[in-house]
Amino acid sequence: LKPGHGSRDLMVLASDGFEVLFDSEDLQFEYDEACDEVIDLLAELRAATLEVQELSLRLKACRRTKTPAVSTLPAAEEPRARDLRQLFEWLAKTVDLSHPETLDVGFEVPIGGRSVHLHRVVQWPLTIAPGALKLTAPIQHQEALGQLLASTRAVGKVDSDALMHFLAGWDLIAGELTTAAHPVPEPSVLLAHRTSTQGILVATWPTKEALQVVYAAPIVPQPGERVEVEYEGQCYVGILYGVDNGMASVRCDADPPGVMTVAPLSHVRRLDGELAQEEALTLIPVAEREEVPLSKMHRRTKSSAL
Repeated sequence: LKPGHGSRDLMVLASDGFEVLFDSEDLQFEYDEACDEVIDLLAELRAATLEVQELSLRLKACRRTKTPAVSTLPAAEEPRARDLRQLFEWLAKTVDLSHPETLDVGFEVPIGGRSVHLHRVVQWPLTIAPGALKLTAPIQHQEALGQLLASTRAVGKVDSDALMHFLAGWDLIAGELTTAAHPVPEPSVLLAHRTSTQGILVATWPTKEALQVVYAAPIVPQPGERVEVEYEGQCYVGILYGVDNGMASVRCDADPPGVMTVAPLSHVRRLDGELAQEEALTLIPVAEREEVPLSKMHRRTKSSAL
């Protein structure tokens, strides 16, 4: 370093042997700017530190005044809540929500002393090998149940409000599944609604293939045939008008005009032999049956609570 051409200049010998000329006033100006920037940054740092300290004090105050969470569940409900939570967390880990399938079942499913009716359902496969288990639920619950399982998988636990909803309105039942279309007993899990015949089922049945075999069998009654339908524990004779979403509509001889008896298809059997011939004497002509559309018929059936 040596004096340059004037008092304001400095000559600096660079590493490559060349001399570089610097203006001392420019260097001083840049140094002053850097010092000012450091001072500004220090001021911002102090302000941020104060803000953090203030927020920490507020957090401590909130923790001191917050009422400890107390379970509102009776002691007897705690095991049910635990079982439901474990079921939904297990389903969230194993269900394949990307492959839903819609089925029209039309069967009553009795498990553990409780019976539910499966009509139009949505079904998701479970990604575990043994038995190709499936999750089957009423079609109207597809969106809500799918969202619940997706959120449970994302956060790792069941939403507390959703858990309380199921705890208040559904019963978790484990038992063996046996139906007319699935005579071999199978360990299954059922969520049965308390005020309706709806149910959510975890089992290998139903499948589209199994239902196709059952409905293709000659024992399944066809529209226009004389049938016997079981309704609320009693049997009625009439004419099968049609099947929709697994529910059969029957014009019973005991019903007044304009009234239909609606029941699961599994509760309907075709009359055969001499009884069918005798009942055919009261067969209603096709023209008369077509006078009133099914959609406008009154149904002799209870409204299910959803």
